[in-house]
Amino acid sequence: MSAGSPDPIPVLASEDLTAADVMSPVVRSCSPFSTVTEAVMIFKENDSDVVPVIDAGKPVGVVVDRDVALAVADSPDLADRPVTEVMVTEFPTIPLDAHVDQVLQTMSAAGARLALVVDAEENLAGLIFWADLARRLSLDETGPPPPPAADDDSLVQGSQP
Repeated sequence: MSAGSPDPIPVLASEDLTAADVMSPVVRSCSPFSTVTEAVMIFKENDSDVVPVIDAGKPVGVVVDRDVALAVADSPDLADRPVTEVMVTEFPTIPLDAHVDQVLQTMSAAGARLALVVDAEENLAGLIFWADLARRLSLDETGPPPPPAADDDSLVQGSQP
């Protein structure tokens, strides 16, 4: 997410793509003990709006800039508080080797615009943003498709840490 015009993202055929092929690597993260100020500094340094929260390499949440902005009015001392007070803890996780169809199904089922990619040991490997995935696969960027009908048992549900 750069301040200038975004680099073009090539449209890819989805036949053999995995989560590893479409994820963005994690540049920076914070721990559950990090302060909101530390997360905001990461937003600023990386020109990002999401900071993963990891504990011993495993994702436990994400801090979203919008959530921080909305919490400021209710918590004047928010800057010094731990990120655990504003982080989102419900998000889909996807294995590195998951086929892109499984990525789409998982994100759609969770109604999520973000998924965390984990390796075989459940350590955070990267992030998949719906808008980036949509551009790569020529899908609608405005958000994941609505969840399928409840009787569709073939979908992989997003895991909750």
